[in-house]
Amino acid sequence: MKRLLALIVLPLAVWAFGLPAAGATPFNAAQAQSAADAFAAALLEEGEAPGLAIAIARAGAPVLVRGYGYANLEHGVPVGEDTVFRIGSVTKQFTAAAILLLAEEGRLSLDDTVETYFPDFPRAEDITIRQLLQHTAGVSNYTSRDGFMADTAPLHHDRERMLAYIAAADPLYDFEPGTGWSYSNSGYILLDYIAEDAAGQPLADFLRERIFNPLGLNDTRMDDAAEILARRAQGYDSAEDTPSGFTNTAHLSLSVAAGAGAMRSTARDLALWMQALLDGEVVSPASLALMLEPARLKDGSLASSALENPPAALAGMNYGLGIMTGERDGRRFIGHGGSINGFNASLIHYPDEATTIVLLVNTIGPAARGAPVLAGAVLGGAAE
Repeated sequence: MKRLLALIVLPLAVWAFGLPAAGATPFNAAQAQSAADAFAAALLEEGEAPGLAIAIARAGAPVLVRGYGYANLEHGVPVGEDTVFRIGSVTKQFTAAAILLLAEEGRLSLDDTVETYFPDFPRAEDITIRQLLQHTAGVSNYTSRDGFMADTAPLHHDRERMLAYIAAADPLYDFEPGTGWSYSNSGYILLDYIAEDAAGQPLADFLRERIFNPLGLNDTRMDDAAEILARRAQGYDSAEDTPSGFTNTAHLSLSVAAGAGAMRSTARDLALWMQALLDGEVVSPASLALMLEPARLKDGSLASSALENPPAALAGMNYGLGIMTGERDGRRFIGHGGSINGFNASLIHYPDEATTIVLLVNTIGPAARGAPVLAGAVLGGAAE
C-alpha cells in the first residue's frame, strides 16, 4: 500500500479570520473541486480507505461537500455528503468551548484546581482546568498505557471506574504540572466530568442544547453506539491480506473516549462549526482569543518550547484550548485532527485564504497523512 505522507499532527496561532487579506491568492472554486476529486480518487485507488467525505468552505460559503467510496463495504453503501463519521479528538475543541461557556457564566474558573471536583485524585490541588485544556498539567495519557486497546478500551467505564483507571498510572505525571507539554486524553476525560458537574447535566446534553441545536449542527452529537443512526459510516482497519483490503475495526466503548474523542459529525457540519466558532457565534471574543492563544508554562515560556527535538510534524506547533495553531508549507492554520478506532478526521481553517477544509475517513491514517496533501492540492490548485 502506498503512503501519502508521514504522520502529520495538525497544528495552529491567534490570527484574524473572515475574508482573505489584501493580496491573498485568488480562489478558483472549480479547480478546488477538481483537486478534491483527484485526491479522493487517488486515495481510493491506492486502497488507503474504504470511503471519505470532503468539505471545502470559502469565506463561510460551501464550495464543495462530497462523499467518495463506501460508508459500508458489506452492504455496498456509498459515502454521501451527509454520511456520519466518528471524529476522535476533533471532539476536544467542543469540550473546550463548553468549558469556556461555563466560565463565562461564572459556573467555573479556568484557574480552579481539579481538587474542587475530584478531591481524591492524586495531586489534584496542583493542577488547574486551564492546564488540562492546554495539555500542560502533566497527567499521563491513558490511551498510551500498555494493554489499553486490547483489555480496557472494549469495556464500559463509568465515571468512578475511569477516574480510577487514569489515577492508577505509574507514573501518573509526566512532569511537574505547568512545567511541560504532553498530549493527554486523560485531561479531557477529567474536563468532561468537570463540565458535567458545573453544568448540572451530562456534557452530551449541554453540547446539544447550547451548541449543536442553536447552530443547526443536526448530525453532530456525542456518539452512542447503541443508537440506530441513519447514514452512519462503519469503521475499518487496513488489512492487506484480505480480499477487500479491510476488516471491521475492533470494538471500543465510547465511555473511554467521552470528552476526549467520542463525537460524531459530518463534513458539512464541521465546516459550519468552524465558521461559527471563528465568527464569534459560540463563545465570546475574549474566550475565542483564549482558545487560540498558545499555551504558556509557569515560567511564562511557550509550552511548545518544552518539546525537545520535536518530530517534524510537531515543529512550530502551539496548542491553545482544545485547538492548535501553526504554519505549514507557508500557510498559517487553525484546527485539529482526530483518530479513533476505524476513523480519522481533519478539520483545518486557513485564515489567510479564508478557507476551511474537512476530511473524514472511515479508517485510521489517511486523514492525518493526507490532509496536508489535500490542502496543498486545493489551495495550490485553486489559484487562478
